[in-house]
Amino acid sequence: MLLVICANAHAQSSVTLYGMLDAGMTYTNNVTTSSGHSSSLQLSSGSSVGDHWGITGREDIGGGVAVIFKLESGFWLANGAMAVNDTLFSREATVGFDGPAGTVKIGRQYDFIGDSFWSYSIAGNSAAGLMAWGLPTYAAGGYSLDNRMWGVTVNNAVKYVSPSLDGLRIGGMYGFGNVAGSMGTSQSVNVLLDYGAGNFHGSISYFSEHNASGGSNLMEYAGGASYVLGDVKVFGVVTYVQLSSGDKPRAITYDGGMSYNISPSLAVGTGIQFQTRNNGIGSANQMTASVDYFLSKSTDLYIVAAVAHDSAYGAEIQAVQSAPASTTLQTAARIGIRHAF
Repeated sequence: MLLVICANAHAQSSVTLYGMLDAGMTYTNNVTTSSGHSSSLQLSSGSSVGDHWGITGREDIGGGVAVIFKLESGFWLANGAMAVNDTLFSREATVGFDGPAGTVKIGRQYDFIGDSFWSYSIAGNSAAGLMAWGLPTYAAGGYSLDNRMWGVTVNNAVKYVSPSLDGLRIGGMYGFGNVAGSMGTSQSVNVLLDYGAGNFHGSISYFSEHNASGGSNLMEYAGGASYVLGDVKVFGVVTYVQLSSGDKPRAITYDGGMSYNISPSLAVGTGIQFQTRNNGIGSANQMTASVDYFLSKSTDLYIVAAVAHDSAYGAEIQAVQSAPASTTLQTAARIGIRHAF
């Protein structure tokens, strides 16, 4: 009898271990240093896709409803360090329910921008990754304004996503600030409208956060879409981000491109980004191209090249892992390997 009970319990629940590893060498010219400028050659990880491992679980509790959880940790393969200091599960730590009425998750998790909008950018549709997200991140110089095209993780968050109704889904997320005596301090609100039918997929989203940067509030609007035609995928995304304080810095970023699966083992991608900013700061742009060769379903080799120009600041191609140029122009190239498990 105990064996039968154990067998039934096992059939109603599951736990999965997964992860992604990325490593390679990146060459960047014209990097600002303490003595002026120079080129750099780095052995780095997590550039194409952030190194991470995770555990997901699902337990059916009847009536089509299941308890779900997800724990996902980001790290740097090159040195073994956590992606976020003192935060083991920096990418996600949630528990919730999934059923006919939709999905609810509670805990640290990405907003809807991070969930969906990477799939409308060259960074997410090729091996480019961070090499196509430097310009958006460096929107106002010195990282004072991030256009958040890659989303952000929100602590103390409750997120709901509706079931699909003829391809249409809606979502809402609220991040509690957890500040005693002030409901509004550090809170965030995020909504999503998502539609997919046949080869088309599109999303629009709104995000706001109190005390996001230097005590000011942040507001973001985002919209993106993609269309698949055979082995070709065309995609594009636009984000509008503004802070409420001071001269109200604002950045509007356009990102579009296409990918082409030449064969089951070879894919190429190319994209262009353009960004405008207020307060007389000017504009910036970047072109990115990639080649991806798949050794298997789990492992691929890739090459990425990019050139960026910023009319107001030292151009920066690779977010997080590089540095701005001493002039308005910078180029970079990377060769790497990825493995999923």
